[in-house]
Amino acid sequence: MTEDDDIDGLAGEYVLGSLGPAERAEVNTRRRADISLAASIEAWQRRLSPLGESAPGISPPAELFDSILSRIVTGQPIVAAQVIALPRRRKSWQRIIAVGASALAACLALTIGWVIHTQPRTSTKHVTAMECSRLYKEFWGKLKNDNYARISAEQLAGVSRMALRAYDACQAGDEWDANALFKRLDRLRF
Repeated sequence: MTEDDDIDGLAGEYVLGSLGPAERAEVNTRRRADISLAASIEAWQRRLSPLGESAPGISPPAELFDSILSRIVTGQPIVAAQVIALPRRRKSWQRIIAVGASALAACLALTIGWVIHTQPRTSTKHVTAMECSRLYKEFWGKLKNDNYARISAEQLAGVSRMALRAYDACQAGDEWDANALFKRLDRLRF
């Protein structure tokens, strides 16, 4: 496993919230100094943010917390909910509708699969290798030799990793990620 894989995995755990409080605080401190970790966290947040936006927010009733707290304080037992029995026998017309709906869903799934499978494959690569090389060379060409002396070796390594990630994203056809990383590199001041 490479260091970039470790950083990407750590960033994913950080964004998903699976780290403990001490590890989370350590990553917060580290991301200020490590540019590649900060970029990886930003990429994970960008990838996962649509998932949070697609689900509607559900707020619990206002009295729920007070009810739970009062039960804990008073030691009041929790009353089991009443179970409602469902009818065991289905009528024949319900079975017919269920079978028909299942058959219709299967036909629809097969049709969609067939349409997707028979459509010609087109390349999604929008950025040519020439442009990727040009962007990468332009970034390093903007830095003057005296700027290299001002930054630490760790920061220079982080900048180099981010530039390579931007180049790799560009080569892979991920124009959005590549542009975001190149813009972030352009904003760096040494």
